[in-house]
This record gives sequence, C-alpha cells and structure tokens, in this order.
Amino acid sequence: MPQKAMSTFGIENIVDYLGGGVFCCKNDDVLTIVYASASFYRMFEYSEGEITTLNGSVPNRLLSGDQPINWRRLAENIKKYGFIELELKLIRKSGHHIWTICCLRLLTAEDGSEYFCGVLEDITQRRRSLRREREQLEIIKKAERELAASEERYRIIMEQAADPICDYNFKTQELYCSPPFKEKFGIEVSAADGLLDKLYHSDVVFKEDKPRIMSDIYEYIKGGSPKTPEYRFRDVNGNYRWYRVRSTVLCDEQNDPIRMIAFITDVDRQKKENMSLKEKAEHDLLTGLYNRMTTNALIDKAIENSPPGSCHALFTIDIDNFKNVNDHLGHLVGDEVIVDIASKIKSRFREDDIIGRIGGDEFVVFLMDISHRDVKRKADVLQTIFRNAHPQDDTELKVSGSIGVAFYPEDGKNYLELFAKADAAMYAAKNSGKDAYRTYSGTALHKE
Repeated sequence: MPQKAMSTFGIENIVDYLGGGVFCCKNDDVLTIVYASASFYRMFEYSEGEITTLNGSVPNRLLSGDQPINWRRLAENIKKYGFIELELKLIRKSGHHIWTICCLRLLTAEDGSEYFCGVLEDITQRRRSLRREREQLEIIKKAERELAASEERYRIIMEQAADPICDYNFKTQELYCSPPFKEKFGIEVSAADGLLDKLYHSDVVFKEDKPRIMSDIYEYIKGGSPKTPEYRFRDVNGNYRWYRVRSTVLCDEQNDPIRMIAFITDVDRQKKENMSLKEKAEHDLLTGLYNRMTTNALIDKAIENSPPGSCHALFTIDIDNFKNVNDHLGHLVGDEVIVDIASKIKSRFREDDIIGRIGGDEFVVFLMDISHRDVKRKADVLQTIFRNAHPQDDTELKVSGSIGVAFYPEDGKNYLELFAKADAAMYAAKNSGKDAYRTYSGTALHKE
C-alpha cells in the first residue's frame, strides 16, 4: 500500500475493510496476544482493547479444548514452509464455537523472540453448508440402497430433498427433475431433448460456463471429479446465479455408467463475496489497477508462460512534479490526478496488458509481444496521457511523466530484474530534465 494511501485510509481501516481477523501473539506457553484488529474483536464478541481479558495463565480463552495443537511443531513447520493454513475451532466470548481458516506466519524480533501473526476467516456458515450437502448426499445414498427394492420409494425420498436434484438414466435416457428443480429453474427436459444437447443449446447455463460444464459432465461419467464444480444457471426469474453441483455416477458390474444423480446448491452470495474479497486483495483501492504484489506475480506468470522467442517490454513511469500538486492544491486533487491517469492508461492499452500502481505516483505497464520499434509509439501515448492529466497555467503545477523501458529477455528474465533496469532508465529520463523516456538495452541506457 503506498504511503500516501496509507495515510489517507489508515491501516486499521484498510484491515477492517478487507474483513477477517488479524492478530499477533507471542510463541510462548499461553500464546499471549499483543495485537488484534477491530474485526478480530468483533469476530469473537469482545470490545476493542480487551487483550487482557483474552490473555491468561492458560491459552484457553479462544482455543477449543477438544482441538489440541502442538504449537512447537507448528512453529517448526512454518519455519520450513514459510506459512501454514489450518482450520481452527475457536470460542467466542458468549461461549459459542466458530470455525475459522487461519493463515499463519512466524516473525522473529530483534531480541530473538518469536510471534505468530495470522489472519482468520470465519467459515462457520460454509461448514454448515457443506454439512447440508453431506446430508443431501446421505439422502441420495439412502435412495440408492432402496432403488433395487422399490423405484417408487426412491422417488419419494428424492422429492424430500430441499435442494434441486436431477437423476439421469444413461440406458433409458430418462431424466427426473425434482419439484424444487422445476420451481427454481422453471424447465423440464424430456428424453427426446437429450441432456447434453439441452444444456449446450439452451440459455439455462451461462455462456462462459458451458464448455466447462460439458467437460465436467464427461469427467463425472469417467469417474473423475472437477476442481471447481460451480456454474451459473438461469433461474425462473431470468437471473443467472452461482450454484455448486455435486454428482454421483452409478455404474454396473462392467463399470459402465447407468445413471448420474446431481444435486444443486445455491452458493451465489458466498461466491460473489469471495470474488469481491479477491478483487479487493489484488487491486489498488484508489485506482482499481493491480497493486504492487499482484503486478509482480502476474508479470512473472506471463513471462513463465511465454513461448521461446517472445519479446516483451516493461515500462516504469513516475509522475513529474506530483509533490507540487499535493503541496499546493492538496491531496484530494492529487488523488484525482492519480485516478484520471490510471483511467486513461487503462483505456488506451489492451485488455491483456498488465497495468499496475506500485507506489504513490509510480505505475508500471507490461506489454506482451511488442517489438522495439513499437515501444516509442507506446511511450508517446503514455507521455500524452501524463501531459494532459492536470493542465495548469502555472508551470510548477503541470505534471508529466518520466518513463523507463526494459526488454525481456535481454534486460531480465523476471519482473524484479526487468524492474531494476527499467527503473534505472526512468531515473535517467528524470535526471535529463523530466518529461522524457529512456530505454535500457543490454548494459547501457539509450536516449530516445
């Protein structure tokens, strides 16, 4: 997070905005808590600052006694792997239990003392949802056991399930849809339609999800299991929502599939919340561009997936005279300039170009498959954006951009190597009078 943005929003506000509970505790016999975020206190129903209430002679205030943890061994594993993610059963102030996912790291202070630092996410509702799915699976398994004795009894059990259920018979091509299925989606599929044809040629499944669900159905039939069995289906009101599909394929003695049973759970709210959290974690809060960490990871991934012979360019851009704008016109105007520049850069480059804000007034643009000849044209585009970002009669308040360019693979094989060269070129442009760009090729800086 840039220093200026941190001062604007406040670290606690940012932590609270992203959700989850952030904490830090000593690696001692009682796990003494030394810091906890406001969202941490809310999660456990304590008032902010009640650290002394949470700490005690034994670590039993939050930890559940029926989930013993060897913290010494856990610390050793964190040192080995960098971090650990685990499920924890914890206790609120009211005495109620909650389940959390905890991402835990270990920090060592200058005096050698160790601290566990982590982020907690409440997954109690998710576990309840999974428990409900298991209950639905038990209903289906019970139905399977009864199938040989009475097909009618099987249908009755299926209809008792609260979630939509489909049962497809591969041999007869009969498709049974439970009453909740018909109520939710308002459709019926006859044997003449064909299950796969109906799914592919109708608008029941969201267009972008069709190839995946077709592939997953074939995986189901072959006995496999897709990694993300979540798709968007159109409901009876015409709205697309996210649903999780759990399927069971029954086979005969020759291991040929005879029927497939699937039950469908609405996970739209949970899915969109997770997508929103991911979006916030990956993007700069002010501009919506990628933040520093995400920019680094995406560029390294793009380079890793590049075919041999690829040529890419990394641009680093620093706003000239931006401090004057903040000092004379205030940080709100400075933020408006930043947002305006970010919006124009995003609109003038391709969707698959990687654009990030890595500092208060610093940006990077990574262009895939670009020739050296086209770099000047792209640099001219960027300079025009910066020159027009904040027109002022006072020359001291006008902004421009100093740009440095490094090329893959000759200047570097990863983001950090490329950034070091591009940054050096950018400072050469700034030292030459600003509002210019320089390229770093091989071992030398080149004036353009």
